[in-house]
Amino acid sequence: MIEKGIRLGTMTLEDLERSGGLGAAVRSFAWFYLGPEFCENLLDASVCEEAVRLQGLGRKICLLTPMLSEKGAGLTDSVFKILLKLVRRGRIDAERLEITINDFGALELAKRNRLPFRLNAGRLLYYNVFEGAGDWLKIHNGLALKFFRELGITRYELSTTGVRPRTNFGRGRSYGFDPRSFKVTLYYPYLNLTSARACMLGMPYVPPEKSAEGVSCARECRICPFEIDHPSIKEKLLLRGNTVFLHFPDKFYGSEKDLAGLRVDRLVYCPFP
Repeated sequence: MIEKGIRLGTMTLEDLERSGGLGAAVRSFAWFYLGPEFCENLLDASVCEEAVRLQGLGRKICLLTPMLSEKGAGLTDSVFKILLKLVRRGRIDAERLEITINDFGALELAKRNRLPFRLNAGRLLYYNVFEGAGDWLKIHNGLALKFFRELGITRYELSTTGVRPRTNFGRGRSYGFDPRSFKVTLYYPYLNLTSARACMLGMPYVPPEKSAEGVSCARECRICPFEIDHPSIKEKLLLRGNTVFLHFPDKFYGSEKDLAGLRVDRLVYCPFP
C-alpha cells in the first residue's frame, strides 16, 4: 500500500490552521513533512513542537533538513538536541519520526547525537546514487547503495518528472545491487532543478571563501514563489527562495503497481514549490 504525505514547505502549522486546511490535511495524509528542505535560513526550533502536536493527532512526521554552512550546522544541532529531549520526556515517539538528510554535515550531527530516528537521503543527495535523463532513472552502481546502507539509510527521496521513467532496477545484479534493498519517496508535482547557497530575494551574494554566519534574511520566500521566463527555455520555471522548480501537473502513474515497479511506496504532495 502506498503511504500518502504532505510537505508543508515554508508554511507553518499555524499558517495551515489559519487557512482552515489543517483538519482536511490530517484526515487525508498519514505523513507530514516539516522543516526547510533547501535553505538553512528557514531553520527554526518551533518545528519540534509542531511535530509533537501532529503526533498527538495521530500523524507521522518527517523532518527535512537543508544543506548547511557552519551557521546551519549549529541550528541543526540545536534542533536535534531538542528532539532528543522530547523523546526522553515521552512527548515524541521516535518510531513515528524520520529525518531527511540533505547534507553530510547533518548526517554527522545525527550520528554524533545518536538520534533514534530513521534517516533518509533527501533530494539534494539524489545524484550520489541516481542519475536521470529524459525518461530514464538509473542507479550508478551497487557501491553507492552499499555506502548509504552502511550509514543506516535505505530510503531515498526523488521528484516526479511528469512521466513514469524506465529504470535499471530489474537488472540490479548487473549493476551490483539488490532492488529490494531500498525504497523511494516521490514528491509531486514539483521537480527541484537546482539550489544555490544564496537567495535572490533575501540574501546578499556570499563568495565561496566567505562565511554565511552573519547573513540573515526576513524570510521573504515564505510569501510566494516567482515565475521565470527565459527565451531559451520553453517551460515556465518557478523560483522559491534559493531553489528553482518545474511544475508537472499531470498524473504520472496509472496504478500503484506502476509505483511499486519504481520502488515507490510513499507519495508526498507539495501544495507549493
